[in-house]
Amino acid sequence: MRTPLAVVGLLALGVCLMANPLYLPVAVGEPDPAYTHTVQPAGEGSPVGPESPIDPDAGNDSDAVVAYADLSPDARAAFDRARGSPEGGFGVEDPDERVNSLSYPVEPTPGDGLLIVEHEGERYEFWTRTVEREPGGVVAQRALLQPVAFLGGFLAVLAGVALGLRGRLGED
Repeated sequence: MRTPLAVVGLLALGVCLMANPLYLPVAVGEPDPAYTHTVQPAGEGSPVGPESPIDPDAGNDSDAVVAYADLSPDARAAFDRARGSPEGGFGVEDPDERVNSLSYPVEPTPGDGLLIVEHEGERYEFWTRTVEREPGGVVAQRALLQPVAFLGGFLAVLAGVALGLRGRLGED
């Protein structure tokens, strides 16, 4: 009588542990925002390329296209820093370090977080955005707790199956 109860218990425990991505991670704090600045040449596949509704070459410029000289001094400094960076950009964590004349939306659109800057005869995409990073506790849950719980659940299911087969094979 104990063996069937143990098999059912192990299988139920294993399934619950293996289903942990459904209920983990549990939010343990507010997202931690970072503010990024990225510069890349505007070209094929660009949101402002030849297939785009905002094609500077077609004469349908919008507020998203600006001359380098028209940027505020702080925005020019951020543009130059991002363009000169080996990674093509940089980030800041302190809201006071953002450039006041630039917007930092979560999902940039042309004119709001995405500017096309004409500089020295070239056009560049200048992206500014807010990236909401998850708190360290959530990252730890995803990196440590979820895999360990899943593995424990898998082993519990295997133990339940083995115990059930052992009992069944032992009766024959």
